[in-house]
Amino acid sequence: MAVQTCPACHSRGLHPYPVSRRTGRRNFRCTSCGLVGWGQRDELAPVETVGLDTISVEQREAWFQLKRDGVTAAAWAETLDELSSRLGLETGAGQPKIYDIGAGDGAFLDFARSRGYDVGGNELLEAAIEIARSKFDIDLDLGDLSALDLPAANDAVTLWCVLAHVPSPDELLDECFSLLKPGGVLFLQTPYRCTIDAMALGALRASRGRVSRWVDRRIAQHHWLLHTRRSMTVALERAGFVDVQVTPQARYSLQAAPYLASLGLKGRGGEVVSKGVDRLLDKGLAPRIVLDVYARRPLAATPGQALTA
Repeated sequence: MAVQTCPACHSRGLHPYPVSRRTGRRNFRCTSCGLVGWGQRDELAPVETVGLDTISVEQREAWFQLKRDGVTAAAWAETLDELSSRLGLETGAGQPKIYDIGAGDGAFLDFARSRGYDVGGNELLEAAIEIARSKFDIDLDLGDLSALDLPAANDAVTLWCVLAHVPSPDELLDECFSLLKPGGVLFLQTPYRCTIDAMALGALRASRGRVSRWVDRRIAQHHWLLHTRRSMTVALERAGFVDVQVTPQARYSLQAAPYLASLGLKGRGGEVVSKGVDRLLDKGLAPRIVLDVYARRPLAATPGQALTA
């Protein structure tokens, strides 16, 4: 197993699961904080930028069109209300600055701007940069945070399902800390190791790797960590954050059809099932699969205030 210590709590107590018979992947579970992840960490490499010759504007726009109507806007409104409350913002008190890491097409930043925020963000995909500029007149920074050298000038920093995608989560949390003013607030959403995941991992173990389709979809090279409340809290406190709040949410931003297709359920049968699943999701009758996380940079602190593992 390439991963030797837990990416969240740095414990060496990692329990391996059987290798998936479908993909050859091996996952682990931290016996200390419960984090589950993909074990072949050495195969993950940092991505600097992705040009238009690799992912076109049309391809990226098609991906954004798979979002479920109303779900993201409701989550954005709830998050901005909570950020404003935590920051003690009052109407007419000036423009608070918000920076969205992995900002996609800029739609969240456009929403935040309509709520009175001074907005900024970054992206690795040139296609997303072009879409944000053309659709919302928002200029995103192109490149990884480590290469941008941005000042600690933000009241809030946000990450919508970014942390599970990066090779070095510790470094990203340190960079989030450095982007915030003292007293600034971080919000992030990240995949949660939910009840279905626990059942699927149990089936993977019991079948010695034969029953793996759900686990292969939820834990992969591009999406390699499922956090628990404890693992997320420990990781943020290690980075120096305080006032950490971690809440599981039943939030499904993608339509059911493409997700079910990735699990092998396609065609007419997949279409029928996906419509039923979407109706259940609209009613909130679904497992909590993501975590909403808030944390604060202290008024006087330095990044990377490590805990003892």
